[in-house]
Amino acid sequence: MDRHDARTNFRPPGRKPAQAAAKAGKQAHPRQVVAPDPVPRGQQELFPAEHDWSALHRAALPEPPPEAARLLAAFDAHARAHAWTGDARKAAAHVLRIAATWLGTDTPFKESDLRAIRAATGRGSQCRPRALNAFLSERDLLLPQPRPAISSVEAFVEHVIAGYPPRIADELAAWARRLRSHSDRPPTEWHTLRRYLNYAKGPLADWARRYQTLRQVTADDVHAAVTAVKGDRAHERAVALRSIFRALKQAKIIFTDPTRGLSVTRNEPPPATLPPDRLAGLLDITDRPAIRLALALVTLHALNGTDLNRLTLDDVIAARAQLLVRRPHGRHTVHLDDVTHRLLHTWLRYRHQRWPRTANPHLFVTHQTVIHTGPASPNYFPATFQRLGITLNGLRTDRILDEARDTADPVHLVRVFGISIATAMKYVHAAHPHRAGVVPR
Repeated sequence: MDRHDARTNFRPPGRKPAQAAAKAGKQAHPRQVVAPDPVPRGQQELFPAEHDWSALHRAALPEPPPEAARLLAAFDAHARAHAWTGDARKAAAHVLRIAATWLGTDTPFKESDLRAIRAATGRGSQCRPRALNAFLSERDLLLPQPRPAISSVEAFVEHVIAGYPPRIADELAAWARRLRSHSDRPPTEWHTLRRYLNYAKGPLADWARRYQTLRQVTADDVHAAVTAVKGDRAHERAVALRSIFRALKQAKIIFTDPTRGLSVTRNEPPPATLPPDRLAGLLDITDRPAIRLALALVTLHALNGTDLNRLTLDDVIAARAQLLVRRPHGRHTVHLDDVTHRLLHTWLRYRHQRWPRTANPHLFVTHQTVIHTGPASPNYFPATFQRLGITLNGLRTDRILDEARDTADPVHLVRVFGISIATAMKYVHAAHPHRAGVVPR
């Protein structure tokens, strides 16, 4: 008699059928190890092809070959010497292990393959790809991905210009070429050209419907376009249109400049001070040595974010307790007080202990910049201050205003903070509004 009688629905004691089947299935299909196919040493690529790394997402990895194990050991020593965090080191080592095991270490790794492995394994947010690429580049084991011939901003400018009628597009292209090829001053940035095109988008679209060339634009057209908006938008539109027509006039593409004599007054609010409760205990809101030093330099010496990013170790004159701030219009020497001087030494000791092997010459370095020689992101300090509940520009403004209240001498402000005479006059007028006079623009 069969042990399972369908009529009585009898089953022998033991596991349930579903559990037994599931365990049997697991035993019959254990987690497989995806092993790479052996590649003969020195074999060259027959034709370029993209690898599919999606199968490695949940696969068990085989033991790396000896040459891959040696590379992983060298990477682990490198990461520990440069004070990588544990999560970042493990994530990058996982990506490198897959690449070295499947592709070998005889030829450089493609940057596109490393990026695809990070995406397939879900290690993109922890891996610190720039640091891993720098490690491989030092050993000639990285084949960088070709960069586009032009930047995305340049491509955007060309795309916008090409959208206008042919003759107007040619004139705008000539304007862009002229601003990019100045012989007596640095070329205009592509970001600036993009902003100008956005500022002038409305008038240019209107003139493109009515005219065939910018030669037909009159002073009345420009005046109507500028007065159609108010405040900062009017000023921005006037600046953009003045740039376009002035460049075309200098290139002798148009006969008269319709923006000549155009003047738009922009009402700039006077500098405002911060509430006292936001300045109390400012250095106690963080224990990070770099940010404490930056707070002191901004709050006591009125440095801005660009100044902080440009400072290098060569700008530190420790024997004289000075910092040399390099600005486009000249150099400004900062005489450090005792508090800032002490914070500077604390940061330098921490910097040397944390990243003893970094070759970055800048005074302020981060986890991302210790692997190269460039400065921190322009938004690094403003964003860091914002997370602390303060603003960098607000602290700097408050410091200059406080000095302007004690002295009404703009020359003193120029000497102490290295600002222009026009900026110094604005702070003097803001600190002493009872004094009559026109604030210089």
